Amino acid sequence: MSTNSWSRPGNPGLRNHLRLWAALVAILTLEQIAATVFVPRSLPLTLINDAIEFILMLSAALVFMENVSASTRQTRLFWMLLAACWGIRIAGQAIWMYFDVVLRKEAPNPFVGDILLFLSNIPVLAALLLQPHLDPVEGRKSRGTVDFLLLLLWWLYLYLFFVIPWQYVVLDEQKYGSNYDRLSGLLDVVLLLTLGFLWSHSPGRWKWFYASFFEAQLLLAASSYVANQAIDEHLYYPGSWYDLPYSAALASVTVVGLLGLRLPTAAAGSRKPRADLHVTTLGMLAVLSLPVIGAWAVLNRNTPWQVTQFRELVTLGTMLAMALLVFAKHRQLRTELAEANEVLKEASLTDPLTGVRNRRFFDATVSGDASQVLRSYAAPQELRISDLIFYMVDLDGFKEVNDRYGHNVGDKILLEVAKRINSVIRNSDILVRWGGDEFLIVSRYTNRAEAATFASRILKAVGNPRVGVVSAGIELLQTCSIGWAAFPWYTDEPDAVPVEAVLGLADRGVYEAKTAGKNRAIGISPSDAGTLLLIATAGDRVSTYSVQTLCVAGPCQSSKPCGDSCRATQETQLVDFGPAEC
Repeated sequence: MSTNSWSRPGNPGLRNHLRLWAALVAILTLEQIAATVFVPRSLPLTLINDAIEFILMLSAALVFMENVSASTRQTRLFWMLLAACWGIRIAGQAIWMYFDVVLRKEAPNPFVGDILLFLSNIPVLAALLLQPHLDPVEGRKSRGTVDFLLLLLWWLYLYLFFVIPWQYVVLDEQKYGSNYDRLSGLLDVVLLLTLGFLWSHSPGRWKWFYASFFEAQLLLAASSYVANQAIDEHLYYPGSWYDLPYSAALASVTVVGLLGLRLPTAAAGSRKPRADLHVTTLGMLAVLSLPVIGAWAVLNRNTPWQVTQFRELVTLGTMLAMALLVFAKHRQLRTELAEANEVLKEASLTDPLTGVRNRRFFDATVSGDASQVLRSYAAPQELRISDLIFYMVDLDGFKEVNDRYGHNVGDKILLEVAKRINSVIRNSDILVRWGGDEFLIVSRYTNRAEAATFASRILKAVGNPRVGVVSAGIELLQTCSIGWAAFPWYTDEPDAVPVEAVLGLADRGVYEAKTAGKNRAIGISPSDAGTLLLIATAGDRVSTYSVQTLCVAGPCQSSKPCGDSCRATQETQLVDFGPAEC
């Protein structure tokens, strides 16, 4: 997907835009300082402070949304998560402003919007764990969704476990404040450690981006901690000196987003070995930590019973939710594994050049096909599904084509031949690349009386003189020689001759076709009165069979009359379907 060309690094319009945006943010920060210095504590000061902080948060959200529209699919989710963080913070700021501006009273402590301020950092952590500077995000999104949800649920659980009881179960402002500050500080430390890791393992402009992000996050965490301490000690009021570092931190986040617009549009490759942030491991550790935290809640006797009971319920509910997520992940992995195995199985049974089946597929299916034919012959005559016929197809003069024109032309001929054979066989038939320039057609649910007609169709399809094989200006007329034999060999004794021996007889038919002059098909069938003897092997078993042959001529390849291309020999029948006479 193409990105907005206006937002590409190096665009002069982009540089001017970034400078203007940064200047407006700097002006807002200076106005915040001026208001704190010159405006006394009053409703106007509250309005100015809340409005400036709201605009700065909106600026951060907008700059990350601008990165979303300007980014590629590799980094789009990263910027969307950062924009979501500031969308949540804006919602929390709106609740704060409702108390300050509409109700005109100090926001209560505990504050109902504190959970939004806490949870707003979770999308940031998820975004950083994507490591957009190294790998495409879309390639990992499906694998990491459950792990991200586990981490999100774990942080939400910690908030419900340590903070919420002192806000809604047993109101205790001091414990609420201390637990909120500790948990928020822990999340800030995790974010800073993650940013530090990415800073040290990222290349080029991404390194400077993460460095700026680290500084902005450090300033935001420190200013938030100082403001929260002032709120707990009832020293804070909107527009006080505690808001100055917080406003500066908000402005620095916008600067981080502006730097993001100057990043490369594609994720940078790194020559260093990748140092992964193991999201899956972190998710599993989060799951395993729940029983430990739950046991601590039960054994802690210094907590009111209402709080203990609430914590037990929260722990059990979270364990159930995490178990469902782990089950969903396990099911997803099993589905992906089954699909991958199916793809590998299909690839192992398919010839990579022509796309037809290979000998491994034949070996895996031939015994089943033979057993079905034998069961059919054991049934009454009217229920039979007839025979299994093997057509061995060998291209004529293919070695000379490879030697003269190269293997590239040879490969194109093989592709074309496979395409032509596929166009005349039935859906129930199987085309197998037997090796080199040899193909095997396994014709199932057919009748041996129609084998000669089918062989003629194959000869015409491959050796059609009106449609040559063209490659790089070279037009070649390719023909083939075919040998065929039907299983069972003896219709009155279906299991007397193994299927491997019948396949060997079909291969001998190719030899007879080549010897007789190529561009023809020779069918091999049993004959008690025949004098032509053929030897076929099946495993360690070597047998001699009395046979008769049936010859089918291929299409004429010259402008001169071809005459009878099948020579009548001892115990050989000549069958002419028309192409023998050009």
